[in-house]
Amino acid sequence: MKAREGILDAVLDAYGRIGRDGSRSPAGMNFPTGAALAENLGYPRRVLDLAATGSVSSFVGAAPLPRYVLADRVTPVVADLGCGAGLDSLWLGSAGARVYSLEVSPEMISNLAASLEGEALNITPVLAFMPGLPLRTGSFTHAIMNGVANIIPDKISLMEELCRILVSGGQVLIADVLTIGEVDDSIRDEPEAWVWCVGGALSPGEWRELSRRAGFAKCEVSIEERFEPLARGIIRLIK
Repeated sequence: MKAREGILDAVLDAYGRIGRDGSRSPAGMNFPTGAALAENLGYPRRVLDLAATGSVSSFVGAAPLPRYVLADRVTPVVADLGCGAGLDSLWLGSAGARVYSLEVSPEMISNLAASLEGEALNITPVLAFMPGLPLRTGSFTHAIMNGVANIIPDKISLMEELCRILVSGGQVLIADVLTIGEVDDSIRDEPEAWVWCVGGALSPGEWRELSRRAGFAKCEVSIEERFEPLARGIIRLIK
C-alpha cells in the first residue's frame, strides 16, 4: 500500500474550506449537508437557532450524539473531539453540560466562538491536534466524536487517549462510517476518501479489537444505515 503523506494535508485543507464556505457533498454524490443534514438527524430547532450561520452550514456529523449523552443520569463533563461546526457542543452546553470542544481547524473554532458570543454556556473551545489530547486524566464522563475518528490514521493512540481522559465507567460515543464489506486499497490511499471518512473506516470487529487493546471494558457497535460495502454506525465504549 503506498504512503499516505498527502492525507493529512487534504483533511486539513478540506475542513478549513468547510469552515469558511460551508459543507457540500463530494462530486458525483447527492446527500444532505449543513442545516439539512442536522435536521435529518434530529437536531433540535432551538440548537440550530442558537448556532451562528457558519456553525450550521459547516455541519458534517453522522448522528445526534448529544441525545445519548444527555440520556445518561449524570451531570456530563464532555470532551467534544473534532467538534467542527460546534453543534454538538452547543446542544450539550445549552442543556447544562460542561464541554471542552477540541478542533484542529481555526476556521471551525471561529464558527463556534461566533455562536458563543453573548451566550452564558460552559463551553471551552480548544485548538488542538489529535490523537494527543491536552486534557486532564480521569476528568470526563463522556467523550464524543461525530464523523471524526475515521480521519485519524493512528487510531490505537487515539483510543488510548480516550480511555485515559475518562472517569471509571465513563463512555465514548463515536458516530462514523463503518466497513461491512471489502473496500479496495486504492480507495483507502485516496486523500479525498479520507476526508469523507471512507479511507480510514474500520469494521465493527476492528473497533472491538482496538477498544480491547486500549483498555476499554466494553465496546458496542450499532449499525444505523447500510450502503454496502459501508454503513453508518455508532460505537459506544465503556471504560
